[in-house]
Amino acid sequence: MIAGRVFAIEGGRRLPAILAAAYMGAGVGLMSAILIGPVLALTAQYVNSETATWFDALDVAGTSLLWGTMAGAAGGLAIGLVISVLPAAWFK
Repeated sequence: MIAGRVFAIEGGRRLPAILAAAYMGAGVGLMSAILIGPVLALTAQYVNSETATWFDALDVAGTSLLWGTMAGAAGGLAIGLVISVLPAAWFK
């Protein structure tokens, strides 16, 4: 998110700055989904073991990659929008 903030601040125009921040946020969301998604799924399996099997934890990979990337992109987009709306003098 910090890298997206830098792109949003240093962008010459508003639209490329906002899209660059969203792109960086999507990358952050993708990497965090890869690391955190399976651990969360296995923890949920352990807590509620009567209704699920360990093989259901493998199903979380696609879902966590999709939603992690989308959540990161949305966060980067929000940061890019906020930074592009505020005056540039606030961030120097």
